[in-house]
Amino acid sequence: MRARRLMIVILAVVVAGVAAVAGVRWLTAGEPVLVAAPDGASEQLPEGRYETVVDLRTSEVHHDLRTDRGPATVNTYLLPPSAAWDQIRSGVAGQLPDWEQTGDCLDTGEKRIRCRWTESAFWSPRRVEVVFLRPPTNPEDRAGWPDNTFLVIGSGRG
Repeated sequence: MRARRLMIVILAVVVAGVAAVAGVRWLTAGEPVLVAAPDGASEQLPEGRYETVVDLRTSEVHHDLRTDRGPATVNTYLLPPSAAWDQIRSGVAGQLPDWEQTGDCLDTGEKRIRCRWTESAFWSPRRVEVVFLRPPTNPEDRAGWPDNTFLVIGSGRG
């Protein structure tokens, strides 16, 4: 009988401890951070054959940044043809002081460049992901694409 009471007390302490840790984690996790679009960016996207590609990349960012606290905030922008990846990357990084850039964010000339940042936080760090999409270089694939580049910016909850 005494051992049974002891087991119940131990179980109650363990459950209370788990609930406390879960509560602290839930309360300390932040809302998605607002990342401003670069100069010259527009949320008004023209129609064209590019839509499927851009929608897939937007969906990937939504999926990658979703947490148990909720969905990510993801926006898609049309950029002028003169937009340079290095300017975009440095502009986003400048809005995220003390955040760690994860992965290789170098411009290798490919159609798609992906870069991520993670907040320097012990409990549930927030994350930001940026995808830069250039028009295809192949003339057959380029039909229906505007001369612009596209930018997907996503921000996830902690």
